[in-house]
Amino acid sequence: MAFDVLLVSAMGDSNKATVLARRLRALKFRVRHDAKRAHTTPSARDLSDCNKAISVLVLWSAKASDSGKADSDWVHAMAHLARSRPGALVQADLDETVPDEPFDKDKRYDLVGLTARATPEGFKALCETLGEKDGREGLADWLSLSSGDEEGKAAWKAAHPNDPLLQNSGGRKAAAAPEPVKPASKPKKEAGKRVTTAAAASAAATAQLVDAAAGNRLELKPPKPEVDFASGQTERANGLFMLVPTGLLLVGMMVMAFMFRTSPAQLSGGGGSGIVNIVESCPAGQVPRSLVHSSLLPSEEDAGGDMSEAPDEASGN
Repeated sequence: MAFDVLLVSAMGDSNKATVLARRLRALKFRVRHDAKRAHTTPSARDLSDCNKAISVLVLWSAKASDSGKADSDWVHAMAHLARSRPGALVQADLDETVPDEPFDKDKRYDLVGLTARATPEGFKALCETLGEKDGREGLADWLSLSSGDEEGKAAWKAAHPNDPLLQNSGGRKAAAAPEPVKPASKPKKEAGKRVTTAAAASAAATAQLVDAAAGNRLELKPPKPEVDFASGQTERANGLFMLVPTGLLLVGMMVMAFMFRTSPAQLSGGGGSGIVNIVESCPAGQVPRSLVHSSLLPSEEDAGGDMSEAPDEASGN
């Protein structure tokens, strides 16, 4: 929240600052004054308010100007920050003390003798300056009117119809837009009727869209669980049924292949029995003479008369 006036004073001047804050609030100024301040280093809120307030009113006194006190450092820090903003710093004197440079060269309003009832001229001039910075005029004239001058007050109010002093609430006229009026809650029956009407309107709009796009309408056929899923299960059952005879056929072919397999003796043809006999009758490492004569030596029919001469040649005759 941006304040009209931020009061900056030493902790020892808190009572005087409180009186000043009340007098300014009576004139409808938005004032921030931390009467319970105990810190001597500017806080984040202090810096934020000092940067946002329209006017930063620094109250100089002997306590605020005492450079040997940490509280004086807080006052000077806030004053320097306000002085960095053009037109934000406003100064006033609570006693005859002159502040340090550069604040001694700036204009200051004399508030010596200000009380809840006493109104020095310096206070009137101060309020006029604060009001002009806030878009208000004639506050010094208002303060010059006596409490019983009803005619003068009426004339002043007529001359300043938009001044916050004319508001009974004590604050400024609200510039924000009025709050929207919340509709009264309707009974449950009316709420149900509204929902039904909305559904009927939606159905009617959908029907109109369907009629408008009748030439290019796509008919969607959603799946039927009782038909599509049942047919899929039937196809899977048929597939399993076909696998059973196929497996039996493969097993039968394997059994027949095993029973009618061809042995090595059958593959050898006519000489198969001889090979079997040789294996059974010949000791290991020996070859029968009959096999040698039958396989290595020519037969009598092939050699003719030569076979009869073979023994003689062998005997040396």
